[in-house]
Amino acid sequence: MAGRLRIKTEFGKRAIESESQDTKEVYIISIASEGKTEEQYFDGIHDMDTDSIVKVERLEKLEDTDTKSHPNHVLDLLEERKEHWQEHGIDPNELWMVVDRDKQNVSEEQLNSIIEKCVENGYNLALSNPTFEFWLLLHIKDSSDYNKEVLLNNDKVNKNRRFIDKELSDLLDGYNKKKIKFEKFESGINLAIKRAKVLPTENTELLNELGTSVCLLVEKIVK
Repeated sequence: MAGRLRIKTEFGKRAIESESQDTKEVYIISIASEGKTEEQYFDGIHDMDTDSIVKVERLEKLEDTDTKSHPNHVLDLLEERKEHWQEHGIDPNELWMVVDRDKQNVSEEQLNSIIEKCVENGYNLALSNPTFEFWLLLHIKDSSDYNKEVLLNNDKVNKNRRFIDKELSDLLDGYNKKKIKFEKFESGINLAIKRAKVLPTENTELLNELGTSVCLLVEKIVK
């Protein structure tokens, strides 16, 4: 395992059911960064009545002082996780990495490298620009209801929140990214997929354009 990261088990720890494994598609989803929002969302997807099994694993820093937790390190673990589940009798249909554009911490060059490595190794990448919260917003509102640049910049509107977080909070009468309420998003999943597909979904385009390819992963699971 890569030295800086370990598997986080507090969140996203839904078990893979041993029964009916051969009749279901298994998706291993590795999440870079803090990732609590993404884990809870995909745990909610897991609990829906779908024909797929979702196993979410978030990677956390080994030490609080380590500031180098980075999507590149997640790539180091994807193949290892595949081998781990194969040893336990699970052969994942697809491995996905979920990341944000995160201009503050990840350069365009680094993300290009991640995209290329995923293509080379047969991994799938679900990228959101600017953040995963944009994908959540699409469950409730169409992006055309907003100024595109305002969404893309996602500037801070107060000390604790950026624009999209604040918008989610206003629309949902409260939003906590560390404890989302999946039921508030579940009924809007198909709408979110439809709205996201109007925008760019190619990861190379998402380096600088508003959009998300998370819709491609979610659609596969819930179709």
